[in-house]
This record gives sequence, structure tokens and C-alpha cells, in this order.
Amino acid sequence: MRGSESHQHGHTARRRAIVVAYVAVVVAAATVVLVGCASPSILRPAGSAAEDIRTLALWVFGILMGVLITVWAILVYVIVTGRRRPESEASQTKGNLRIEIVWTAIPAVIVSVLFVLTLITTERIVSVDPVGTQFTAIGRQWWWDFRFPSLGFNSPNEVYVIQGRPTSIEVLSADVIHSFWVPQMGGKVQMIPSHVNHIAFVPLAAGTYLGECSEFCGAQHGNMRFQFVVVSAGKYSAWVRLQQQPAAEPTGAAAVAGKQVISSVGCGSCHTIRGTTLHGTFGPDLTHFGSRGGIGAYTLTNTPANLLRWIQDPQAVKPQCKMPQIPLPLAQQQQLVAYLEELK
Repeated sequence: MRGSESHQHGHTARRRAIVVAYVAVVVAAATVVLVGCASPSILRPAGSAAEDIRTLALWVFGILMGVLITVWAILVYVIVTGRRRPESEASQTKGNLRIEIVWTAIPAVIVSVLFVLTLITTERIVSVDPVGTQFTAIGRQWWWDFRFPSLGFNSPNEVYVIQGRPTSIEVLSADVIHSFWVPQMGGKVQMIPSHVNHIAFVPLAAGTYLGECSEFCGAQHGNMRFQFVVVSAGKYSAWVRLQQQPAAEPTGAAAVAGKQVISSVGCGSCHTIRGTTLHGTFGPDLTHFGSRGGIGAYTLTNTPANLLRWIQDPQAVKPQCKMPQIPLPLAQQQQLVAYLEELK
């Protein structure tokens, strides 16, 4: 009778150990799949630095999963074979120098391997040739100011680079600490007031990628995004030529009236529209606002309806942003929308 109970107890313990190990493996696999499917994901790199980071991440994951599976296997073995038996006493092992050396050496070797892999990856990332597309990224609460001083224009919240050519970026902050990050291009780099940091990588795949601030910087940190667009050399040249042009003259009646309104309500104290009397530098350059895909650092999609919402009450859309509410009749607000949307 006692032997039957012992056998049943052992069978239950074995099943429990197998179930625990199976659940742990499923959870780990599901985590990897979900992380890989999320957008943007470091597991789907489109830049040289991000590719190196993914390779390192997969090596680290593989090594640590090997450690984890080994521990699970030992745990299952101990549970199955070392369960308590009334008629025997567990063997005692202590003061075994050989075992102590082994379990000290194994973690030391694992850490050393991880250190070398990290060192190699870091060296590959920082060895990118800085010659290529060059611009300055300035973080502001809560938007991005991309400046091309040698080309004579600024491009808020949206920047184009050339596929397959090195991109070199100077990053700094105009107010608090921010962090520049395009997950599918490379790692993060701190943006510090009065201090210039650098990041360089090679965009490998054409497309539009999400960039964001990865350092908490205030109430609207989560709404501080930008578009990082990788294109061919020809499309990049066309974009540069467009950005270098002054603002287009309005054609529609509402847009013509909107140009007069924007010059009379004080927008020029914060914003620049090249080719007009607006030369403010506190807020984003609006010269080609109509060609951009977002409003308020991509808090909203750039549509006439959303732009009207933004003009009517920016604090309702993005609380604590620096954009003030300017009371205007609905007709003048609509005229402003018409004018801004024509600035392609």
C-alpha cells in the first residue's frame, strides 16, 4: 500500500514538473514572438546599427535560454529522481572543491562571452564612416527640430535620408534631457542641453520609420514622435530641393485670406514661413507644413479637420504644449487651415 502511494506521488510530481517546464517554454516563446511583431521592433532592423544590436540580442537570448533550459532540465531531473523516499535518506554533498570550481567557472565564462560580444558590437556600431547625410537633431518640449544648415532649411518632425549611405546626426536639446531613438535604425543617444552628442549608421531598407523620445521629458513625452524616411538618392535630392524653396503662394480664395490672417495674429513671433514676414524661431518652421504627415509631433494626422481642432484648442489636443490658444472667428480659423494645407 505504501509503495503504491509512493509511486502515485512520484508520478504526480513528474507530471507537475513537466507541465511547469512546458508552460515556461511557451511563455518565453510567446514573448519573443510578440516582441518581434510589435511595431517598431528591434527584431526587424532597417539600419546597420539596429542590425548589429539585433544580432547581439539574439546571441544573448540564445545563451541565456541555454542556461535556463539547463537549469530546468536539472530541476526536472531532481524532482523526478530525488523525490523523498521513506526508506532512504538523501545523500549529503559538501566541501567538494571540484564542484565549487565548476559552478564558479561556468558563470564567469558566460559573462566573459557576453562581454566580448558586446564589445565587438559596440565597436562595429561606432566605426561607421561619418561622411554622408549630415544634419542636426534638436529635441524640444515636445517636438523635433531637424536642421540642415549647409542646405539652408529646417524640417520639423520629419526627416529624409538616403538608403545605403552613412547618416551622421548631431543631437542636442534646447530645454530638458531628451533621447533620440529610431528603433529600427539604431540605439538611443542622449540629447543634453548645451552638449552635442553624435550618432551614425547606414539606413539599409527604404521606408518610413517611427522615431521617438526615449527619455521622460515631461507631460507630453509620449506624444513626441517623428517620421524617419529612407529613400533613394533621387528622391532625397527632390525632397531637398522642395525644402529649399520658399513658401508657395496661395491660390484658393480661402488660402489667400488665410495668409493675411496668419500675418496679423502674431504667429510670426513663434513660427517661420520662408518667403513671408514670419520669422519666429520658438516653434516649428511652417514653410512646407502641408507636405508633412502629422500635427503636433504626430499627435494628430495632418488633415484639415485635425488642423482645425489644433488651431481651435491645442491644449485640449496636447495639454501643456507651448502652442497658445488664439481666439479667432470660425471663418478665420478655416482660412488659416486652407492656407497652411496649401504649403506643400
